[in-house]
Amino acid sequence: MADTYPSMTALKVATTEGVDWSITTVDNENSILVSGIHGGGIEIGVSESATLVQEIGGYDLFLFEGLRSANNSELHVTSTNYDEPKMVSMVTDRSQHVAIHGAAGDTAIINVGGLDIALRNAIWEELKKRGLNAQLAPTNIIGEEPNNVSNRNRRGGCCQLELTSQQRKDFFKNGDWSKANRSKRENWTPTLYAFAEAIVTGIERTRNAYPNDRYTTYSMDFYNNLSFGGGDDINRISTDKRLVHMRLSITNGVPTITYRKGSEYIDSVKSAPEGILFTFKNVPSGTIPFIEIRYTSSEGFKIDSVKSIGYEYMRTYGSDALLLGMKEIASASVPHTPMSSIVSGVAEIKINL
Repeated sequence: MADTYPSMTALKVATTEGVDWSITTVDNENSILVSGIHGGGIEIGVSESATLVQEIGGYDLFLFEGLRSANNSELHVTSTNYDEPKMVSMVTDRSQHVAIHGAAGDTAIINVGGLDIALRNAIWEELKKRGLNAQLAPTNIIGEEPNNVSNRNRRGGCCQLELTSQQRKDFFKNGDWSKANRSKRENWTPTLYAFAEAIVTGIERTRNAYPNDRYTTYSMDFYNNLSFGGGDDINRISTDKRLVHMRLSITNGVPTITYRKGSEYIDSVKSAPEGILFTFKNVPSGTIPFIEIRYTSSEGFKIDSVKSIGYEYMRTYGSDALLLGMKEIASASVPHTPMSSIVSGVAEIKINL
């Protein structure tokens, strides 16, 4: 079902705060954010779930809640179009993010997704330890879109949890998720507390330990997806460095770029005979760039249905431009692959200028 409003900006113009909806935030200056952007009557049970996780962990919280007695579904704005300023401000200033959503389903399932692979694997494991039915989310709700607001934090990824209707009903006594019942904490079941404790435990396991390799140390590796984070903070203030962080998605040679930081230093990203040409602006003469590229899956940039780029390096570089050379294998006789020949792939790219 299509959203009634194409953005939160449009929704706010057509509706009334305090009558149709409300926003609740908790800012403890924590590096962890828990959110429920479809709370209240929009996706019932999301508000209570997110609130309990926030309280147990002492994290920060963003809730957007539908207040209507009916038709709250009209207040649903999908995550890729979610431009609510408070939410955007909070998520982009946090290192980890757990986004809780509601999904349809008569079987109790917690669908696990998002681009923070280490976090989502740890949370998945903790959920299963407590007997909860956690599964890899279907493609349509897995939350891996680069422009999903939930993935726009400092590390470029979240853990997105899509809870089925039955799962959320199980959070309340007798499966009664009416507002009158769920607003009383004595009606919150041990299942809800087990869920919240699993999330907090998963967060605490990973918040200070991010392995930067293709195979996580947790029980599932999600097709070798890569957790891009490490110990550095891409939003740190640095007086002597210019830092760029972008998510580069290529489909049939056409790039789509989402910036986490440093767009003011990038003039263009174009295909070149040898690979990808990054041209810079606002960079002092004599600057020597340093680039890191991390693919979000083990397939990397695919050349065709079988082959992938396996070797990339700085071919030429300077304060004006950097040419990322790309080959299938590191052999002088193997020709370079231009970006225009990339069939598909997504990578996180950092450039230190």
